[in-house]
Amino acid sequence: MTGTDRLRVLIADNDQAVLDLLLLDLRLEGHEVVASALNGENALELYDKHHPDVVVVDYRLGPGINGVEVARRLQVAPARVVLFTNYITSDVITDATAAGAAVIEKGNLNALRRAISG
Repeated sequence: MTGTDRLRVLIADNDQAVLDLLLLDLRLEGHEVVASALNGENALELYDKHHPDVVVVDYRLGPGINGVEVARRLQVAPARVVLFTNYITSDVITDATAAGAAVIEKGNLNALRRAISG
């Protein structure tokens, strides 16, 4: 895929302001945001319903499973998973990478756009 391809994206973050920002940014980039979730369990349910091309997920999602666990559970899925988080530690990077997810620090929308587009 090239950076100009319209992708179907699912976003999961427990911060509504972050969801709103990502919804706006990704739509302006030409992607279709098929759903958004405030927690990991809901993200997995929405993945099963919408089968997006890309899942953008925060590490910390409040009570329940975290973003790395979401990535682990989607590891066999055809979707690209991007962990978009402020929690950039060696453990998070190691675990996310092992689960097949790219790790991007929150605030770096250019890097997020590149990770989404592949």
